[in-house]
Order: sequence, then structure tokens, then C-alpha cells
Amino acid sequence: MNKCVFIGLFLWSFLSLAQEQDSLKLKETALLNEVLLTSSKLNLWAVGSSVVSLDTVLKLNAHTELSQLLSSSSHIRIRSYGLGGLASSSIRGAGASHTLLQWNGIALNQSTTGQFDLTLIPTFFIDELDVQSGGLSSLMGEGAIGGSIHLNNTSEFNQGLKAQVHSTIGSFGSKMFGSKLQFSNETIAFDLRLYNKRANNNFCYKDPFSNDDLKEQEHAAFLSRGIQSSLAWGINENLKSTMRYWGQNTDRDIAPSISEGFSVAQQKDKSDLFLFQLQFQKDSLVWNNNMSYQYSRLIYEDSIKDISSTHFTYRYRISQDVQWKFKNNQMLRFETSLIIDTVRSTNLNVVQNNEFRSSTALNYSKKIRNKLFIALGARQEVFKKHISPFLPSIAFQLSSNPNFKFEGSWSRSYKNPTWNDKYWYPGGNVDLKEELGWMTNLKISTGSVNGDFKKNIALSCYFGRINNWIIWLPNSNASYWSPSNLGRVEQKGVELEANVELETLKGTFRYENLFSCQLASDLNAETNSEMAHTQIIYVPIFQANHKLSWSQKNIRVFYQHHIESKRFTSTDNSSFLNQYLLAELGLQYSAKIKSNRFNVSLQVNNLFNTDYHLVNDRPMPGRHFNMSFNLYL
Repeated sequence: MNKCVFIGLFLWSFLSLAQEQDSLKLKETALLNEVLLTSSKLNLWAVGSSVVSLDTVLKLNAHTELSQLLSSSSHIRIRSYGLGGLASSSIRGAGASHTLLQWNGIALNQSTTGQFDLTLIPTFFIDELDVQSGGLSSLMGEGAIGGSIHLNNTSEFNQGLKAQVHSTIGSFGSKMFGSKLQFSNETIAFDLRLYNKRANNNFCYKDPFSNDDLKEQEHAAFLSRGIQSSLAWGINENLKSTMRYWGQNTDRDIAPSISEGFSVAQQKDKSDLFLFQLQFQKDSLVWNNNMSYQYSRLIYEDSIKDISSTHFTYRYRISQDVQWKFKNNQMLRFETSLIIDTVRSTNLNVVQNNEFRSSTALNYSKKIRNKLFIALGARQEVFKKHISPFLPSIAFQLSSNPNFKFEGSWSRSYKNPTWNDKYWYPGGNVDLKEELGWMTNLKISTGSVNGDFKKNIALSCYFGRINNWIIWLPNSNASYWSPSNLGRVEQKGVELEANVELETLKGTFRYENLFSCQLASDLNAETNSEMAHTQIIYVPIFQANHKLSWSQKNIRVFYQHHIESKRFTSTDNSSFLNQYLLAELGLQYSAKIKSNRFNVSLQVNNLFNTDYHLVNDRPMPGRHFNMSFNLYL
């Protein structure tokens, strides 16, 4: 922790030299008199939490994998099993199931695992992308112990007829084609998107079992098809309804690990999401009614290991969200929801496969003397058989002038055991307790605008703890694994965001820096004193992203690299994956022909051909390329 403390103090002293803030890329979160009630709850109520908007990054990198975009543009740690394989996220050292993923306000995390595979999400289907760091279950609900990722779509009226064609080709047989059709007038906004992506993923890697000779990865093909559609209807000036649908099918071969060398396993994923939204707004009142239905199917087959499993999940959700804005800069929010989960699986030993959950949340905010903003929150969830822990939160934001902010928060979060945790056969444990965490966050942000020179700096420090961490361990005779509430994890660290931009006659130069130091320690000394205070596996102590770009008129050139310190692969920290640097180089060109626009981009990934692993025994590709073309009609 000494290293983190020193770095935090140094950066804090550096921040104190800045005088003005530039809100260049970050969304406003607390100025009550400047926000609209129609803004998302994240921007209105996540005060004191670290919230970063990646909308601009998303538009510039529509061809990039979502996991890659999050890894290079935020503090999120990605754990990937290779191209086309499972990719999960971790925020501030928490587990993959501790990150809540939402699409237009509905959670995408699977009931069976508590996670969501980021590989299954095409960036082409997303209009807005926000990352919130730090547990905030009082606002987000169950599962947001580490933080949350928010994917949103927008509906714009009076835009006429628009179309977009997007295609990408790359190394290892990678091909992606997407199209988008939009039409809107004063009352109706229609959006239709289609995409198809395939890849062989037959890259070469060093085989440690054959003197590091190059070996081609086999049985790793990937095919995904999807459709997304929305219809928004402005019934009158106060009432609007929106219907959304997202359907997707994915087939992929499960590549062997390096030690296996051979695999015939296959996985098929299918999902359907239906969302109906009704919004009423008049004067200081906004009322949102959301109803959704989610269906997913996963089929996994491995003839060699004689495995054939099928998992079906169904989720019904209805929610009400009401916000009032009062005089004297006060706001009140009330939310209630009902969720019904149904799971059918060949691997679950459960008689009753339905679970009911109701939730009630209350948020209050007030701005005092135009300088101090406070926000209070509370949530209570009730399951069919028990009442969840009470989830309070308190936050503040102090702005001595419009160009400087100091904010902080304390919040409590929790996560219920998943269906797999409780009912997996063999090994499930129905007596598991919910994971319960809390986190304190302090953030200072400042910046300056001096003619053509802009800078924006933000520093966050956090400290938290997760109790009853669910850990899967082998049973006494090692015949199968079983989960238990054995873990107590302490989270602490610092996060830095710094952006500098200079406009000259020769173009615009921009430098972006993301740095984090995180210690996620196992405090379970009662079980094994030798393993106490060890770093959680796959959590790097240091992580950094650097991006340098230059743009002029129709041309943009950028270089970026991502650095991660070593990551331990054993709970006693005796084995680890080496530190690595992963670099990318890109060129983008845009032009206009009559009223139509197009852009072409070329990107080199893993520029220095680094040999690295994100998961032990799972290879990652060396240097590879992709080229994309976008046409806007």
C-alpha cells in the first residue's frame, strides 16, 4: 500500500496547482440547475462516484471489440480467454460477477453465473457508453459491488431518412458487416440495425511445451448474427413511448488451452430482449414505466469429455421510476420494481426454478448556496424467501468555483448467490450468504482552458471491503468443486485521469492518460495465515493507458498502449503472468461526397508483437490488422 499512498499524495499535490476545470469529456453529475430531468439516473444521482463517458471513443471505434475498447479507455480490467472466447470485466479488484451491465436500464447479467460475456455485444449496437466505478447498489440494485457499465440507445426525432453501412476485415479471417436504417419525423423515430461477424481466430502463438515453437490455434471459429430495432412514438408533448428489441445468435468453437492442445467443444448462444418504455414529463415531474422480457439459451457440447448441457433463462421485469424537482434546488426520486427469474438447466439440482425479487429505492438531493450538493439514497430488496441487506448511500460535491470539484461518497452494496452457486450439480451450496460490500470514494477534479490549450485532470482514491466472498474450492476428495463464504477482500487504490489538448495551425494534438494502482487483498487469515493479505488472482497492482492522437481536417492518427503489471494466478501468489505492454497504431480518413459521408480506418493491434496472456494457459494473438469502412447516407 505504501506505493499507492505515495503515488496518490504526489498526484494530489499536482492537482492542487490547477485552477480551472474543462468539462471536455466528462458528463455533468450534480449541477441541479443545469441538468434535465430526462437525463439518466447515472448522471443525476451518481454523485461522488467516478463516472466516465466513452461516447466519443465509441463513435471513433465502432469497429473495435467492446472488451478492447473498455480496456484501453477506462480503468476496467478485462479477463479474456482469447479471440472469440469469453471476456469478462473487473472493476477495482472485484470479481467478474460484481460488475453490473445494463442495456437501457435493464440488467444483462446472467442469472446462472452473475456475469455477462462482453464478446457477445457488438459496439455497432450501442449509442452511448458510460462506466461507473465503485459500489452503488442503492442506485443500481443488486450486483453492483465493483461498479457498473451502461449501454444506451437514443431516439432522435425530425431527422428524416438516414442509413449507414459498416464493414470490417482483419487478420485471422475476421469479417464484420453491419447496416443501420433510421427514419424519424415529428412524432415517430424508427431504428433498425443488422450485423454479421465471423472469424477463424487461427493465429500463431508460442508453445512452451515444444521449446516455444510457433503453433497455430485450432478450433476457435466464431460466428455471430444480430438484429436490433426500436420504435419511439411521441404521443403528445408530454408523453412518449418506446419499444426496443435485441435478438442475437452466436456459434463458436471452444479453443483448447495450451496444455490441452486439442478440443472439439462447441457453444451456442441465443438471446432475445424486449423492452417497452413509457415516459411522461410535465413541468417538474418525470415518470418512467419500463417493462422487459429477456430470454437466453446456452448449449455446450464436448463429445470427448462426454458433456452435453443446456441452460435456459427467462426474466420478466416491470419498474416505475418517478422524479420530482422542487423549489430550493431539491430533487426526489422514487423507484420500485418486480423481477421474476426462471432457470432450466441440465446441470442444476433444483425443484423450484422460479425466483421473485422486489425492490424499492428512494433518492434525495439538495444544492446548498450554489456550492455544496448532497445526495442521499436507500434501497431495500426482498426475495421470495428472505430480505436482503439494507443499502444506504451518502454523497457530496463541493464546488468552490465552476472550475473545481471535490466530491466523495460512502455506499453499501451486495450480491445474491447465483443459481450456479446454489444449485450446480454436483457442488452447489444452498446455505450460501449474500456477498456484502461497502466502499468510500473521494474524488478531486480540475482543469483549465487557456486559449487553444486545454487540460482536464481527475484523481480518485477509494477504500472498501467485501465480506462473505464466494469462493469455489475442491471438496475433501477433490472429485468436484463447491462454493463457500470464505473470502474477505479489502479494496484500496488510486485512479488518475488526465487529458491535454492543443490546437495549432498544424492540427489538434491530444494526450490522454489513465493510471490506476489497486490492491485487492484476501483478509481471510483465519483459514490460512500464509494466504492472508495476498493479492486477488488476475488483479494487476498497476494498470495504465496512454493515448496520443493528431487530427487535421479529414485525417486522424493515433497511438495508444495499455500496460498491466504482473497478475497472480494462484491464491498464495506463488505463480503469476508477466507484465506486458500492448500497443495499437491507427489511421483514420473521412471525406464527404455531395451529402454523403464516409470514413476509412486502418489499425495495427499488438504493434510490437508482444507475447502475453490474460488468462493462464490461454494464448493471445500477436501483431494483427483490421481495416474498416463506414458510409453515411
